[in-house]
Amino acid sequence: MHVLFAMGVFVLSHILIARTAIKPMVIARFGERTYLSAYSILSIGLLGWVIVALIDAERIVLWPPPEWAYTSAVCATFVAFLLVGIGSLVPNPLSVALRKNGFNPENPGVIGWIRHPMIWGLTLWGLAHIPANGDFPSIVLFAGSALFGLIGTFTVEKRKKRQLGQEEWRRLTVGRGHIDRASVFAVALGVGLWVFFLILHPYLFGVDPLAVLLG
Repeated sequence: MHVLFAMGVFVLSHILIARTAIKPMVIARFGERTYLSAYSILSIGLLGWVIVALIDAERIVLWPPPEWAYTSAVCATFVAFLLVGIGSLVPNPLSVALRKNGFNPENPGVIGWIRHPMIWGLTLWGLAHIPANGDFPSIVLFAGSALFGLIGTFTVEKRKKRQLGQEEWRRLTVGRGHIDRASVFAVALGVGLWVFFLILHPYLFGVDPLAVLLG
């Protein structure tokens, strides 16, 4: 029940912040950069709480992980972390991103190819872990994260179109995707995060994906 409660708080916090006057109030008082920093810290803290609750929870096996599950998880999380890196460093006013300023609609970088990299990265992270974690409550975290991300993509898209207006939305989405300087740094960050969590995975979560693959 602890993990269900923690996951519920995680989801509810995002809904309340996005759907109430909390977000515009904080931005108006402290600025968007402060809001994004506080929002990121809150999200990471709540996700950490969910993971700790998951580690301590009693397991109910739903299916044995297939042989390919760890290989697919390692490969898919590589792409997921690349997307998270892009969402962290590449300017993007069209979605959830750590950088809003500096976006050029005529030269949008990789945002011309994928509009919601942060959300898709977290969604792929959840999907990647489902086959290798066939137990309750692991499925709550990973399937819940994937579902939350899929719903979030459409929700954010709809909200941004409404906030910006159709004309501004079209203006900001006209550019074609390409690799720019910010994209290169973002990819480097994504690779670094992937390697970092691969190394720390056995110490943080008790499972060494590389040892399973090689052993």
